[in-house]
Amino acid sequence: MATIAITNRAPHQHKMSAGYAERLKEYPNKGKCGLPENYDTSRSLSSKISTLAQLMNQSCYTVVLTGAGISTSAGIPDFRGPNGIWTREQQRLRKVKKKRKRVENNDDNDDQSEQPQQNDNEQQQSSKGSSSSPSFVTAQPTLTHRALAHLITNNTPHPNHNNKNQYYLQHLITQNIDGLHGKTTSLPRNQLSILHGDIFTEKCPTCHKEYIRNYEISTIGLQPTGRYCTLGGDPPGSCNGALIDTLLDWEDALPEVDWERSQVECAKAELILCLGTSLRIEPAGGLCTLGTGLGYVDAGAAEWDLDCDGYLDVAT
Repeated sequence: MATIAITNRAPHQHKMSAGYAERLKEYPNKGKCGLPENYDTSRSLSSKISTLAQLMNQSCYTVVLTGAGISTSAGIPDFRGPNGIWTREQQRLRKVKKKRKRVENNDDNDDQSEQPQQNDNEQQQSSKGSSSSPSFVTAQPTLTHRALAHLITNNTPHPNHNNKNQYYLQHLITQNIDGLHGKTTSLPRNQLSILHGDIFTEKCPTCHKEYIRNYEISTIGLQPTGRYCTLGGDPPGSCNGALIDTLLDWEDALPEVDWERSQVECAKAELILCLGTSLRIEPAGGLCTLGTGLGYVDAGAAEWDLDCDGYLDVAT
């Protein structure tokens, strides 16, 4: 098995995913944030792309695991990058602590009378981030999203497959909640495992029917959304179960069907591509260790010691 991770980030990012981050409970163990990004030279990148293409041609079963890095070019910031949601949160917290220390030491007498109220406001903002986040609704799939959907559904069969109905990519697993994979309408749901939920999806826990909305679901943590199942049941439409959101909070268990399918698919894989993820969130981060074979790629952020035959580090 080969495991490859590629990071794809835009130079200018907006605060779109901050709205989702605001809903999460407080959680201190968010891993290393603010690590610098690395960029390959054109020559190095060209060589690594050739290696990647060779690996994909050699592999008869390829799985992709995606993270927030593939959505930054759609205007959605990641979490641990130089301008990530949690990176900025940690930076603000450090500033608040420094200001409070100056007040305690009487080093900033001019601002001392105003500082407590100012610190309280900054602390409140820093703990959750900005609330003026734009909607996920207007974000569109990037070239990466579209290319992955094409590799699963395109009409050019893999040259090394005996079964001509087998294409270059067999399964896609995502940690992203932005719904951009789902907006590539050609991607079959049974070939997409969504591990942390989807901001546009609510489901019925009774009949397991999923409802894809064209607006953001406002709750988090598998809570009731206030709507009811109108399509499920036997006969169809008889269920009437209370719908819940699919967005996981920190302590929520991964969705059983998607998680089990992800493990099965990764165990079968000869090649795993990890795109735009530092693999720091468990248990999803451990998926890349499930097979046997070749290697792992990321922009210098991951710390996995993989039993593999090769390592390809691609930074774009």
